[in-house]
Amino acid sequence: MITNQQEINQYLQDYHAGLISKGKGNGLIKLDEAIRFKTGQLTIINGLDNVGKTIWILWYYLTLSVKHGLKWTIYSGENKAGQLVRQLIQFYTGEYLNNMELSEVFRVEMIIKEYFTFISNDKQYESKELFKMFADSDSDGCLIDPFTGMKREYTHAANYNFLNEAREFTNLTDKSVYVNTHVVSEAARRTYPEGHEYAGYASPPSKSQSEGGQPFGNRTDDFLTIHRLVGHQIRNFVTEVYIRKIKDTETGGKVAPIDDPLDFEFNSGLGFTM
Repeated sequence: MITNQQEINQYLQDYHAGLISKGKGNGLIKLDEAIRFKTGQLTIINGLDNVGKTIWILWYYLTLSVKHGLKWTIYSGENKAGQLVRQLIQFYTGEYLNNMELSEVFRVEMIIKEYFTFISNDKQYESKELFKMFADSDSDGCLIDPFTGMKREYTHAANYNFLNEAREFTNLTDKSVYVNTHVVSEAARRTYPEGHEYAGYASPPSKSQSEGGQPFGNRTDDFLTIHRLVGHQIRNFVTEVYIRKIKDTETGGKVAPIDDPLDFEFNSGLGFTM
């Protein structure tokens, strides 16, 4: 099907008039300068194991939900939904669940349920099954967590097929898809060099060190890396977010210098602060 010329003309008029709107931010100025939620986008996230990728992503989603009412459908193949909801309740209230009255726990859980839908991980799904559930939902954004949690072939061609399928889904539905990916073994072995202030600690992976390689950087709109210096005396609970790629900067966001991540303090599970 040939692109509608009217759509092209409308874009040119809007751009000329300065009417291209920015994506949605969560109100933290430095974060909003770096990334924005945009409809119909594909975002890839990578990082080493045990650095807190899923938890940071859910916190970010929740801040967007509270500010803009955005809804999410989550497939997390490695985490129990109850554990994730508990974390979201603690983020929302700023209190530990054990310190709350049970009636308050379930009152807040009803709020969380308005924003978040969790797909059961009792089985592995093929990508087509997940995209069908995403399409049937009323969600604005969807998370596949992790990419390796799906039933799939482990080939270069299969990776590209998935990425093409994801791009087609976002184009047709205007829903945004986020894919959380692990990294290759070589990335897990890389450490900061001798003489660096973090010498000996794991260094953050690049785009191409995602499982599946550079295609995940090639085919995505935005790309984030989430990292943490696990075991570090001072920065053990500081989550580092690296902005690796922002395809469309005119609607917001910008790539950050490789040595200048956004730092987020975990605050013992009660909500991140920059």
